[in-house]
Amino acid sequence: MNSANGHASATCRYVMQCEKEPAWDDGDLTVSHGFLPRRIRTRALPPQYEAWEQTARDLPALSFSPTTRKTIASIPLLPSDPVSLPDRDLKRAAMLLGMLAHSYWRFGVDRMFVPRNKDIPDELPEAIRRPWDEVCRRLGRSGPGLTIEDWVFNNFTFLDAGHVGADGDYDVANISNETVRPLVPAYGSEVERVFTSSFIDIHAAITPVVGSACRIADAIHQEGPDGCEQVARELEEIARCARAAKTAFSRVSPSRKSRTYCDPVDWAKTLVTWTVPPPGYPPGPSGSATPLNHFMDAVIGRTDYSTTQGAFAKSLRGTQLSRKHEHFCDLVKAVGIRAYITGLRATGGNRFSTTAAAFDHVIESFAGANGFLGVHKGKVIDYLGVGTVVGRNQSTAHDQTHIQDSSWTAMADGLADAITERETRRVGQALSGSCAPSVPSAVVR
Repeated sequence: MNSANGHASATCRYVMQCEKEPAWDDGDLTVSHGFLPRRIRTRALPPQYEAWEQTARDLPALSFSPTTRKTIASIPLLPSDPVSLPDRDLKRAAMLLGMLAHSYWRFGVDRMFVPRNKDIPDELPEAIRRPWDEVCRRLGRSGPGLTIEDWVFNNFTFLDAGHVGADGDYDVANISNETVRPLVPAYGSEVERVFTSSFIDIHAAITPVVGSACRIADAIHQEGPDGCEQVARELEEIARCARAAKTAFSRVSPSRKSRTYCDPVDWAKTLVTWTVPPPGYPPGPSGSATPLNHFMDAVIGRTDYSTTQGAFAKSLRGTQLSRKHEHFCDLVKAVGIRAYITGLRATGGNRFSTTAAAFDHVIESFAGANGFLGVHKGKVIDYLGVGTVVGRNQSTAHDQTHIQDSSWTAMADGLADAITERETRRVGQALSGSCAPSVPSAVVR
């Protein structure tokens, strides 16, 4: 990354600005840790918030208890103003309060499964609702809601405590699905550990893309067409990261023989139903809300969001993606990588062909049938299919989809349509006059 601010691109300057800001802001963005937090917060809130901490520690024991709501409702109303709760504690507070809210809505045998999302009452004890609202607004959000930042990114640690320094420092290279776990689990199950750890594993794999995006922006900004070799190299690195993310996602396995086995029935009956809030709240955490998806769409300059999945993913930017990650993705998209590459065609030589091939490799690695989204489509068939059979009738996409009968195949078809929206951005095929690629039905799982 070019450290000379006067010559750096807006993308590079923004990342450098984020690296200087406090680590406790909502969302984190650094070259060293990518979209993951640069430090793991392992210490508890100040002693006056022990009621939040203790109840959160008790969640696995409360998951099927008839006294869950009574226990959570007994928490005293605690202050959440800046004097009582410093900014450095907001991330952990948002995580704890979001976990308690969803557990209040979803825990208990009587709520383990309900026919429809609308049957979940939206009431919350004042002692949860009021501080949760204030904490989220102080983080720059529009209101209370559990984000993927809260549920996963700000809620993980290593199984081996030796991987975490005294101040929470850690090395991204030590992350894999087998090495991390939730810091504050809801159920405390292996299903929860494997599934939530997959998000950490995936985003650890794409850590280098932040630096690559900066170098692409700098090369275009400073060198114009002469920067095409640098652009091509960084695009190939982004493609490699997308393939590594696919490998990380593939570790979530429905096979009992796998070391990262994630039981589809347990998954459907507990964790992913737990993530769905009642009506009146923004959608809960979803794979469509991850920085990976929004970043890759920014790189390829996606413009078509007309499919159901596309519209849903776009809507999540306002509620699930942190403002920091959202702005970064906007800056990456504004670089206009695809337009830059198409403009190289008039310059002659191999400038266009080499850079266009690298750009298309990004699309293939992310949105190709055997890329990251191809694996996602396969997981939908594996997991939503089983979930539907055992009675789970809604997706993590809040009230976007209520799954009935065999409609998990319709969901997979919808994902295929969203894949096509990305594949039409290919540069080589678009300019050679060939048709947009079809999406094969077979996928790697």
